[in-house]
Amino acid sequence: MPALEIDRPIPAFYCCYLLRSRNRKSYYIGSTPNPARRLGQHNGSSKGGAKRTSMQGKRPWEMTCIVTGFPSKHAALQFEWAWQNTHATRHIERDVRDARVEELQTKKRATAASANGRRRRPPMSLQARLKNLHHLCGVASFSRWPLHLRFFAADVFDAWEKNTAKMSPRLRDTVTVQLTPAELPAPATDTVSELQNQFKVPDIIKAISVAYEDCKAYAEKGKAVLESEKPHSCSICKGNLDSSSSLVLVCPVENCFAVSHIHCQSNRFLAEECNPDPLMPIEGTCARCRTPLRWATLMKELSLRTRGQKELEAMLKPKRRKKADSISESDSAAQELGEEDEDLDETWLEELDDGEDPIPSQQ
Repeated sequence: MPALEIDRPIPAFYCCYLLRSRNRKSYYIGSTPNPARRLGQHNGSSKGGAKRTSMQGKRPWEMTCIVTGFPSKHAALQFEWAWQNTHATRHIERDVRDARVEELQTKKRATAASANGRRRRPPMSLQARLKNLHHLCGVASFSRWPLHLRFFAADVFDAWEKNTAKMSPRLRDTVTVQLTPAELPAPATDTVSELQNQFKVPDIIKAISVAYEDCKAYAEKGKAVLESEKPHSCSICKGNLDSSSSLVLVCPVENCFAVSHIHCQSNRFLAEECNPDPLMPIEGTCARCRTPLRWATLMKELSLRTRGQKELEAMLKPKRRKKADSISESDSAAQELGEEDEDLDETWLEELDDGEDPIPSQQ
């Protein structure tokens, strides 16, 4: 993981997404900390966006689905590149990659090679991209991440169910899939209104929480519990707890004040999974209130408490009144914290000497 991310908390939100042109048979895979802002950039209503999506003939772009649950920005970029280049990523075994390439060939010919000898990206239909997404959600590199797939286009969701229903292995239970249809803008009556209307970001995408607001109550509780003068003991091993010298987890349930060592909680969750192989748990129950908990939820609060002083200050400070033409509070918070989008689709041929998947340097 890049050194810059080690000193930062788990991001409030980061997703990979699949765009579809509403005028041509064209698709685009990207990643962003703010889907609403990014969709506006791709459609030209604000500065930014990728070169491949700037062609007026392909606009407007529709955001058909997003994938969330990444533990870091770097993790989202890894998944994005693997989704774009399932034929080449080293997150998938060579024989499986070769099988996927053969499946994607639309003509009976060998895959051509580029000038530098690297295999070219095979043509990918919507169905192929959805099958690749399904496959990546189950590979070892991503199998312990709490991934969530959210579809905004009903027909793309139908295609997902139709094309992945018989794929093996099936998605693990911890990968959740949801359909929340987005209403597309209705046709306008004049050219000016049409240009303004067709680039409008759907309300359901605008409503996605991209700031740490969902963690606010939990963060305030954790801070209050650990700063109280009352001595604490681990709810699992019953040993003393010192939050200043050890990593301590706090139960997020409102009326439960259980605290625990991070290694005690991890061992408890893994024991409940009855799987001795993984190093990182996915979910488990609180030792005191028995409430089911997600490991990712506990880790986000811990990282925010221990490495997110700037983020906590931004979240807890009084909100400014929004002007009519100002950006939203979530946009403002993201910009204050320096969150930026990455464009990988134009760098997919790049090769690295260390043999890892090409990931652009963090700027």
